[in-house]
Amino acid sequence: MQATTTASPGKRERTRTAIVNAAITLIAEKGLESSSIDDLMATAGMARGTFYNYFQCRDDVLHAVSREIQQTLICEVVEFIPAELPAEHIVACMLFGYVQFCHDARHIGATLLRIGGFSPWVKADEEPHSGFARIDNALLQLCGDRVSFTSARIYMEGMSNNILCHLLAGRVAEDHVKELLGLTLRGLGVGDKAINQAVSVASEFAGTIATHRPLQAL
Repeated sequence: MQATTTASPGKRERTRTAIVNAAITLIAEKGLESSSIDDLMATAGMARGTFYNYFQCRDDVLHAVSREIQQTLICEVVEFIPAELPAEHIVACMLFGYVQFCHDARHIGATLLRIGGFSPWVKADEEPHSGFARIDNALLQLCGDRVSFTSARIYMEGMSNNILCHLLAGRVAEDHVKELLGLTLRGLGVGDKAINQAVSVASEFAGTIATHRPLQAL
Protein backbone atom coordinates (compact mmCIF):
# COMPACT_ATOMS: atom_id res chain seq x y z
CA MET A 1 0.00 0.00 0.00
CA GLN A 2 1.32 3.45 -0.91
CA ALA A 3 2.02 5.68 2.08
CA THR A 4 -0.18 8.75 2.33
CA THR A 5 1.41 12.21 2.34
CA THR A 6 -1.47 13.85 4.21
CA ALA A 7 -0.31 15.45 7.46
CA SER A 8 -1.93 14.29 10.67
CA PRO A 9 -4.48 16.66 12.25
CA GLY A 10 -2.00 17.58 14.98
CA LYS A 11 0.79 18.35 12.53
CA ARG A 12 -1.56 20.26 10.23
CA GLU A 13 -2.71 22.48 13.07
CA ARG A 14 0.87 23.12 14.20
CA THR A 15 1.92 24.02 10.68
CA ARG A 16 -1.06 26.30 10.17
CA THR A 17 -0.39 28.02 13.50
CA ALA A 18 3.27 28.49 12.55
CA ILE A 19 2.24 30.19 9.29
CA VAL A 20 -0.20 32.48 11.12
CA ASN A 21 2.43 33.39 13.73
CA ALA A 22 4.94 34.08 10.95
CA ALA A 23 2.36 36.37 9.32
CA ILE A 24 1.97 38.33 12.57
CA THR A 25 5.73 38.75 12.83
CA LEU A 26 6.12 39.73 9.19
CA ILE A 27 3.25 42.24 9.15
CA ALA A 28 4.53 43.84 12.35
CA GLU A 29 7.99 44.27 10.83
CA LYS A 30 7.27 45.09 7.18
CA GLY A 31 3.64 46.10 6.95
CA LEU A 32 0.83 44.56 4.96
CA GLU A 33 1.57 45.82 1.46
CA SER A 34 5.25 44.87 1.66
CA SER A 35 4.56 41.30 2.78
CA SER A 36 4.34 38.70 0.01
CA ILE A 37 3.54 35.00 0.24
CA ASP A 38 7.21 34.29 -0.52
CA ASP A 39 8.23 36.52 2.40
CA LEU A 40 5.71 34.82 4.66
CA MET A 41 6.86 31.31 3.93
CA ALA A 42 10.51 32.32 4.23
CA THR A 43 9.72 33.75 7.66
CA ALA A 44 7.94 30.51 8.56
CA GLY A 45 10.90 28.48 7.26
CA MET A 46 8.72 26.51 4.85
CA ALA A 47 8.45 25.95 1.11
CA ARG A 48 6.14 28.29 -0.81
CA GLY A 49 3.97 25.40 -1.93
CA THR A 50 3.12 24.57 1.67
CA PHE A 51 1.12 27.78 1.87
CA TYR A 52 -1.55 26.48 -0.50
CA ASN A 53 -2.13 23.39 1.62
CA TYR A 54 -3.62 25.70 4.27
CA PHE A 55 -4.72 28.95 2.60
CA GLN A 56 -6.00 29.95 -0.82
CA CYS A 57 -4.80 33.55 -0.80
CA ARG A 58 -3.26 36.26 1.34
CA ASP A 59 -6.67 37.48 2.51
CA ASP A 60 -7.28 34.07 4.07
CA VAL A 61 -4.13 34.51 6.14
CA LEU A 62 -5.18 37.99 7.25
CA HIS A 63 -8.51 36.60 8.39
CA ALA A 64 -6.69 33.87 10.32
CA VAL A 65 -4.38 36.47 11.88
CA SER A 66 -7.37 38.51 13.02
CA ARG A 67 -9.07 35.49 14.55
CA GLU A 68 -5.85 34.39 16.27
CA ILE A 69 -5.38 37.82 17.84
CA GLN A 70 -9.04 37.90 18.85
CA GLN A 71 -8.65 34.62 20.68
CA THR A 72 -5.42 35.78 22.32
CA LEU A 73 -7.11 38.94 23.62
CA ILE A 74 -10.02 36.91 24.96
CA CYS A 75 -7.65 34.60 26.84
CA GLU A 76 -5.25 37.29 28.04
CA VAL A 77 -7.57 40.25 28.70
CA VAL A 78 -11.31 39.63 28.52
CA GLU A 79 -11.38 36.50 30.67
CA PHE A 80 -9.51 38.30 33.44
CA ILE A 81 -11.84 41.28 33.73
CA PRO A 82 -13.36 40.92 37.24
CA ALA A 83 -16.93 39.71 37.49
CA GLU A 84 -19.92 41.88 38.45
CA LEU A 85 -18.42 45.23 37.50
CA PRO A 86 -20.63 48.11 36.32
CA ALA A 87 -20.71 48.69 32.57
CA GLU A 88 -18.32 51.65 32.56
CA HIS A 89 -15.73 49.63 34.50
CA ILE A 90 -15.97 46.72 32.05
CA VAL A 91 -15.48 49.00 29.05
CA ALA A 92 -12.62 50.84 30.76
CA CYS A 93 -10.90 47.56 31.68
CA MET A 94 -11.21 46.34 28.10
CA LEU A 95 -9.78 49.54 26.69
CA PHE A 96 -6.91 49.85 29.15
CA GLY A 97 -6.26 46.09 29.07
CA TYR A 98 -6.21 46.10 25.28
CA VAL A 99 -3.74 48.97 25.15
CA GLN A 100 -1.55 47.44 27.88
CA PHE A 101 -1.45 44.02 26.28
CA CYS A 102 -0.69 45.40 22.82
CA HIS A 103 2.02 47.61 24.30
CA ASP A 104 3.71 44.64 25.94
CA ALA A 105 3.19 42.27 23.00
CA ARG A 106 4.43 44.86 20.52
CA HIS A 107 4.34 42.55 17.51
CA ILE A 108 0.61 42.11 18.08
CA GLY A 109 0.02 45.82 18.61
CA ALA A 110 1.97 46.74 15.48
CA THR A 111 0.15 44.09 13.46
CA LEU A 112 -3.27 45.34 14.54
CA LEU A 113 -2.43 48.89 13.53
CA ARG A 114 -0.97 47.79 10.20
CA ILE A 115 -3.88 45.61 9.10
CA GLY A 116 -6.41 48.37 9.29
CA GLY A 117 -6.36 50.08 12.65
CA PHE A 118 -9.49 48.44 14.02
CA SER A 119 -9.98 46.69 17.31
CA PRO A 120 -10.11 42.95 16.72
CA TRP A 121 -13.42 42.48 18.51
CA VAL A 122 -15.15 44.49 15.78
CA LYS A 123 -15.15 43.51 12.09
CA ALA A 124 -17.18 45.05 9.30
CA ASP A 125 -17.72 41.78 7.45
CA GLU A 126 -18.85 39.50 10.27
CA GLU A 127 -20.58 39.39 13.62
CA PRO A 128 -18.47 40.34 16.66
CA HIS A 129 -16.67 37.40 18.24
CA SER A 130 -18.88 35.79 20.87
CA GLY A 131 -15.99 35.93 23.32
CA PHE A 132 -16.47 39.71 23.45
CA ALA A 133 -20.18 39.49 24.27
CA ARG A 134 -19.62 40.85 27.77
CA ILE A 135 -17.87 43.92 26.37
CA ASP A 136 -20.59 44.44 23.78
CA ASN A 137 -23.32 44.17 26.42
CA ALA A 138 -21.55 46.70 28.65
CA LEU A 139 -21.20 49.09 25.72
CA LEU A 140 -24.89 48.68 24.94
CA GLN A 141 -25.74 49.63 28.52
CA LEU A 142 -23.65 52.78 28.27
CA CYS A 143 -25.17 53.75 24.90
CA GLY A 144 -28.80 53.39 25.92
CA ASP A 145 -30.97 55.22 23.41
CA ARG A 146 -28.57 58.14 23.00
CA VAL A 147 -26.39 56.72 20.24
CA SER A 148 -26.36 53.65 18.04
CA PHE A 149 -24.30 50.67 19.12
CA THR A 150 -22.43 50.74 15.79
CA SER A 151 -21.37 54.36 16.31
CA ALA A 152 -20.26 53.59 19.86
CA ARG A 153 -18.16 50.65 18.67
CA ILE A 154 -16.49 52.71 15.95
CA TYR A 155 -15.74 55.47 18.47
CA MET A 156 -14.37 52.96 20.99
CA GLU A 157 -12.15 51.20 18.49
CA GLY A 158 -10.90 54.46 17.03
CA MET A 159 -9.91 55.84 20.42
CA SER A 160 -8.27 52.62 21.59
CA ASN A 161 -6.14 52.34 18.47
CA ASN A 162 -5.20 56.01 18.45
CA ILE A 163 -4.01 55.66 22.03
CA LEU A 164 -2.08 52.51 21.10
CA CYS A 165 -0.50 54.17 18.06
CA HIS A 166 0.82 57.10 20.09
CA LEU A 167 1.95 54.82 22.89
CA LEU A 168 3.95 52.53 20.61
CA ALA A 169 5.52 55.61 19.01
CA GLY A 170 6.67 56.79 22.45
CA ARG A 171 4.60 59.98 22.38
CA VAL A 172 2.55 59.32 25.51
CA ALA A 173 3.02 57.75 28.94
CA GLU A 174 0.64 56.16 31.47
CA ASP A 175 -0.80 59.44 32.76
CA HIS A 176 -1.78 60.40 29.22
CA VAL A 177 -3.38 57.00 28.70
CA LYS A 178 -5.49 57.55 31.82
CA GLU A 179 -6.55 60.99 30.62
CA LEU A 180 -7.42 59.67 27.17
CA LEU A 181 -9.35 56.78 28.68
CA GLY A 182 -11.34 59.29 30.73
CA LEU A 183 -12.10 61.32 27.61
CA THR A 184 -13.22 58.15 25.83
CA LEU A 185 -15.63 57.30 28.64
CA ARG A 186 -16.94 60.86 28.71
CA GLY A 187 -17.68 60.55 25.01
CA LEU A 188 -19.74 57.46 25.83
CA GLY A 189 -21.81 59.48 28.30
CA VAL A 190 -20.18 58.44 31.58
CA GLY A 191 -20.23 61.09 34.35
CA ASP A 192 -17.08 62.57 35.88
CA LYS A 193 -17.30 60.77 39.22
CA ALA A 194 -17.90 57.43 37.56
CA ILE A 195 -15.06 58.12 35.12
CA ASN A 196 -12.54 58.60 37.91
CA GLN A 197 -13.58 55.34 39.54
CA ALA A 198 -13.55 53.44 36.24
CA VAL A 199 -10.11 54.72 35.27
CA SER A 200 -8.71 53.76 38.67
CA VAL A 201 -10.15 50.24 38.40
CA ALA A 202 -8.98 49.85 34.79
CA SER A 203 -5.47 51.07 35.59
CA GLU A 204 -5.16 48.53 38.38
CA PHE A 205 -6.52 45.81 36.10
CA ALA A 206 -4.09 46.66 33.31
CA GLY A 207 -1.21 46.33 35.76
CA THR A 208 -2.22 42.74 36.49
CA ILE A 209 -1.97 41.68 32.84
CA ALA A 210 1.29 43.48 32.04
CA THR A 211 3.66 40.93 30.56
CA HIS A 212 6.85 42.99 30.64
CA ARG A 213 6.72 46.36 32.36
CA PRO A 214 4.34 49.24 33.26
CA LEU A 215 3.14 51.59 30.55
CA GLN A 216 5.67 54.24 29.71
CA ALA A 217 6.98 56.26 26.83
CA LEU A 218 9.82 54.30 25.22
